[in-house]
Amino acid sequence: MVEVEGLAIEELVKRSRQVKGLTQASLADRLARVSGQATITRNEVSRWERGKRLPLAWLPWLSIALDLPLAVLDQAVVLSRAKRLGAAPPSTNGDRLTLFSDGWTRESNEAMAAGLIAESEAMSEESALRVAHEWLIVESPQLHEIRAGRRIGHSLIDKIETRVDHLRHLDDYVGGTDLHALVSQELEATATVAREAAYSEDVGRRLLKTVGELCQLAGWVTSDAGLYGRARTYYIKGIQAAHVAGDEPTAANLLSSLSYQMANVGDPREAAMMARTAVKGAERSSTPLTRALLLERVAWAHAKAGDSAITERALGEVDQVFGLHREGDEDPKWVYWLGRDEVDVMAGRCFTELGRPLKAEPLLTQGIDTYDATHAREVSLYLSWLADAYTQAREIEQATEAASKSLRLAAKVNSARVTDRIGIIRSRLRPFADTAAVRRFEDLYQSTVDVI
Repeated sequence: MVEVEGLAIEELVKRSRQVKGLTQASLADRLARVSGQATITRNEVSRWERGKRLPLAWLPWLSIALDLPLAVLDQAVVLSRAKRLGAAPPSTNGDRLTLFSDGWTRESNEAMAAGLIAESEAMSEESALRVAHEWLIVESPQLHEIRAGRRIGHSLIDKIETRVDHLRHLDDYVGGTDLHALVSQELEATATVAREAAYSEDVGRRLLKTVGELCQLAGWVTSDAGLYGRARTYYIKGIQAAHVAGDEPTAANLLSSLSYQMANVGDPREAAMMARTAVKGAERSSTPLTRALLLERVAWAHAKAGDSAITERALGEVDQVFGLHREGDEDPKWVYWLGRDEVDVMAGRCFTELGRPLKAEPLLTQGIDTYDATHAREVSLYLSWLADAYTQAREIEQATEAASKSLRLAAKVNSARVTDRIGIIRSRLRPFADTAAVRRFEDLYQSTVDVI
């Protein structure tokens, strides 16, 4: 039996594994079996035990594989974070964000999830991750209703829609590598209701609309995890569901999201055509804010393709349409995040891609300044473009400063997009490898590479 009191997560995993007579490789195999995921390796377990990475997404499966209560693993993560920061471990007395307690129910899970978006909630990456982990192992209301043999009504759809909205807000704080399994699970539960439950036509349309929205979110977080083929499948399935439901804006958002992925990892010219199709498809039914989002994806695809004039025209359209947005518009919930700051950042990113750093820098700087530390992924991504712009302008000291901030934030999130961007900036700085600033950045990169 392992004495767990006061152990950080790296020590707890190692000692528990050894007590059970498991090697790092055999623990990885066991985790792969209980989770149904083949992505875990011995090297990943080694990183956990060396304190190079926190096994945040794997806590529910470590609980099963090592026969440890989730409460113990949760506290060990808190201790590990405190150890890294050189701070005293926080007290858990009365801490309403400590979720892994005895007697946790579906109702209390939903109440906690609702608290995520309350204005009074002090959100952090850690608290969002805890909710995500608990959600993975609590039965969804969708499956609960099916097992009860009830006819599905609007009340369950209300509950599912609320859960989807909570998941969207979790994506503000949690990287796709940590979140995609949770969203995929929610999608599967909702799709099961669509396949197996009895319901009226009105309920069925709402259910399919929600499936479409979940497919978009699943595609987005799965793409953020670097699983592009799976993300493409989610997007295509979602387009079909939204189309059948008669939800043109969501179908357009799905097509537009697929074009965004294609612009980043495929053919940007094909992506631009797809993005234009999305704009056209939602022409009759989209609000100004929705149309601005769809046009941003048009601008991005053309910027990736190097089409400067078309990109500028599209950005002009974004500004014009965004200016028509008014409070009280019946916008889809999934467009909540698009504000003036995001419009500016996208323009800055486009100008960076086009090699126009003097236009990009003020837009990026202004946008980044509106974010706080809880949005580590977005700030890390946007800082990488700012570093890119400074590099193009041969402002290497400022470039490495922005790149270093981006790298430190990247260590806090599990996002393939962030990791890829860090690699791109590193390659951009290589021609200046003989400068002291770039050598400092390279040293920081080498000391951080196992964490991101």
